Amino acid sequence: MSGELGYTRKAGYEHWHVFAELAVQRFSPTHETEKSLTQMGFVKYHGDITKFLLEMENLNIRARVTWMGWRKMIEDQIPEGA
Repeated sequence: MSGELGYTRKAGYEHWHVFAELAVQRFSPTHETEKSLTQMGFVKYHGDITKFLLEMENLNIRARVTWMGWRKMIEDQIPEGA
């Protein structure tokens, strides 16, 4: 990628810091997803349904839990009398 040994030259691969930044951008979303999913398990309902759902939805932007999984997570956190 540096233009040597028959490889075509590509802009941005000349410096390690550029490569490291691109690697972090590419592979960090996986870690963010796992982190958000773990944090969703620690969110507790404390009487304010709007605040609880907002916090869960914000974390779910990265975790992307859908359908029955999402419903079960919400139902497990909210007591039956609420």
